[in-house]
Amino acid sequence: MRSRFLIPILVLLISTSTVKSQNIETISKEENNFIYSNSIKLFLGDSIYIEANATGKILSDFVKVNSISDSTKTISIKFTYDRFGSNNASLLKVSNPFSKVLSYKAKIRIAPGKRYSETSIMPVWGGIFGMEMWPDKIESIILYDFELK
Repeated sequence: MRSRFLIPILVLLISTSTVKSQNIETISKEENNFIYSNSIKLFLGDSIYIEANATGKILSDFVKVNSISDSTKTISIKFTYDRFGSNNASLLKVSNPFSKVLSYKAKIRIAPGKRYSETSIMPVWGGIFGMEMWPDKIESIILYDFELK
């Protein structure tokens, strides 16, 4: 009897999370709100501050703020396309205000492509910033599954 109710609930939860991830991919730069639940979407040139609450390993309650008012819980993110050495590169800089290692996942869309693909991301040690670099001009990036380890 229990499994009869559990299966439809699991199907609903899975389909709801799939719909959320698909919706964020279709949002244009003009209508971007940056935060979608605990995911963040950035376009080239975006630079934002995100306050997040840490409960154990999970980061939640993401809020975009205009400046750093609480340095213990404000993540700074900058996404640019700039000169790096003798070439141009897409650069993502993420500062980790927490004492634990910050890990997250990312999907990128290379301009003018229409599909997102997962990319590897290195975790950011506590209290410092991490840099990711791609040789391609990336149109937008989605950061998600934030976790402290």
